[in-house]
Amino acid sequence: MEFDVRHGPVTLVGPGQTRDGRYKLVASEGKVVGGPLLEIGNTTSRVDFGCDPGEWTDAWSASGVAHHWALATGSLLPDLRAPAGLTGLELVEVSA
Repeated sequence: MEFDVRHGPVTLVGPGQTRDGRYKLVASEGKVVGGPLLEIGNTTSRVDFGCDPGEWTDAWSASGVAHHWALATGSLLPDLRAPAGLTGLELVEVSA
């Protein structure tokens, strides 16, 4: 079943690992906008990160994020900063 998520602010978040083997979170905020979508039989959305898509993809990939990650509706970076700070978990914020 294919569908698009609600248009508006979204946060991508995924796990990663530091060079010394500790876990980290990788996150980026964008905005779901209208436009053509891939027809791949899965949930897909057009997300604008406010920069060149290729530059954002390079930065996201260079962050060390794992293959699987989540897209959540809303602007959630402030909500992720709080537990990261309290637990000492590194939070990498990707923007290009």
